[in-house]
Amino acid sequence: MFSKITPEQAGISSRKIAAFIRLLEKCDFNTHGVLLMRGNQIFAEYYWAPFTKDTCHRMYSQTKSLVSIAIGLLEEEGKLRLDDYAYTYFPDRVKTDIPETLKKQTIRDMLKMETCGETEGWFTSDEPDRTKLYFERTRVTHPSGTIWSYDSAGSQVLASLVEKLSGKSLLDYLREKLFSKMGTFQTAAILKTKNEDSWGDSAMLCTLRDMASFGRFVMNYGTWNGERLMNEKYLREATSCLAANNISGFNGVFSHGYGYQIWKTEQDGFAFVGMGNQLTVCLPKKDLIFAYIADNQGYEASEEVIINALFDLIANDLGDALPEDQAAEAELNETATELKLQAARGRQSSVFETEISGQKYVCDDNPMEITEFSLTFDGNGEGVFQYTNAQGKKKLPFGMGKNVFGKFPQFGYSNEHGGLSVGGDFMYDCAASAAWQEERKLILRVQIIDRYLGNFAAVFSFKEDAVVVSMTKTAENFLSEYDGMLTGKKA
Repeated sequence: MFSKITPEQAGISSRKIAAFIRLLEKCDFNTHGVLLMRGNQIFAEYYWAPFTKDTCHRMYSQTKSLVSIAIGLLEEEGKLRLDDYAYTYFPDRVKTDIPETLKKQTIRDMLKMETCGETEGWFTSDEPDRTKLYFERTRVTHPSGTIWSYDSAGSQVLASLVEKLSGKSLLDYLREKLFSKMGTFQTAAILKTKNEDSWGDSAMLCTLRDMASFGRFVMNYGTWNGERLMNEKYLREATSCLAANNISGFNGVFSHGYGYQIWKTEQDGFAFVGMGNQLTVCLPKKDLIFAYIADNQGYEASEEVIINALFDLIANDLGDALPEDQAAEAELNETATELKLQAARGRQSSVFETEISGQKYVCDDNPMEITEFSLTFDGNGEGVFQYTNAQGKKKLPFGMGKNVFGKFPQFGYSNEHGGLSVGGDFMYDCAASAAWQEERKLILRVQIIDRYLGNFAAVFSFKEDAVVVSMTKTAENFLSEYDGMLTGKKA
């Protein structure tokens, strides 16, 4: 489907790509993959082990942009109009006595995220139907079609609308209309909400190349290999600035406006954006597509750094083909060799290890409900964090300055359905690493690398016979058992 060329053939020095990768590494980003493409030709594609080009990665809110295109396809079929009131499509799921302001909210308002209020969080709600929840429990604050405000729940309603009008799942509909003809998204999946709707605002799982192909289709305004698969008018509207989205006064990388579930960028580009820096940036004037996957949740500066580097190092220098430069290509190859998932940074050993290795610590009452723990170091660069919490005894192996891959030992998290825990011994895949920040201060870094992405860090500070542990998690509706502060002492 896509051929490969060198950066020089694409019109950029390999040194610029190397500099971009070095920046990602220097900033300690949890990068999983990066792809750059002009036309149908990939000129840079790299993955951080254990991720590969075949990994179906969680795309989070990039899913919203796929929903937008599905809405456009339904409009083309005559099954809806963008200025229809959204609630009228759900007479079997929505009461008729909802607020008048909400009744007047159109599909177009929802695509532009100019909706009229805030909705109760669905993860903990007793209502499994997110569409019903949206219309019956939205707190109306203003007329729709006025102020841009990010409305993830509204995007989910649009996904439900796609499924209602198409009679198919969101993914099956897109496969029928687009992906089967494009030859992409063949291994993709979409997780579900509690009531079996596709989780359309957050849960597409697909490859980085799949998202790049989607970007190419949209940037072609509806054609693929010369065949028109969708009308051009909707796609040009969807990727234009239809709503001013700078509500803070600060000009961020994605505050250039908003289309139909699609963000605008500088240089009149557009982007699909997901939590944790799932990014697909399309620059039609440069014929450039940048696709990126990661889990940088909790790293607030990451988005600005990555996108600014994309423009400063690559997009702004992209031009006509350059002569091949073996020295620059060698520099890139050296920089990109054996890229691995980031691990905890610091010293890989401390003289203090022998004093605490295997020592049990008894904990005071704490938010994590950890009653006791120990840290054991094997002297060969690996260790084990053993602890007891509300679920019982747990064991988490880790590497010193390197990742150890395994299962995270907490049960009951979601899998196929968001917000519904899985019974039995189901556990997420994870990577765990540790390092000494000071002689008596250890940081343990855990990354969940499964259908759900998340991370937490635990800092252990030892003083005489006492210990203080600070745990900080960043994850959507899980890892709450690993967030807070505890104190303890030697048993």
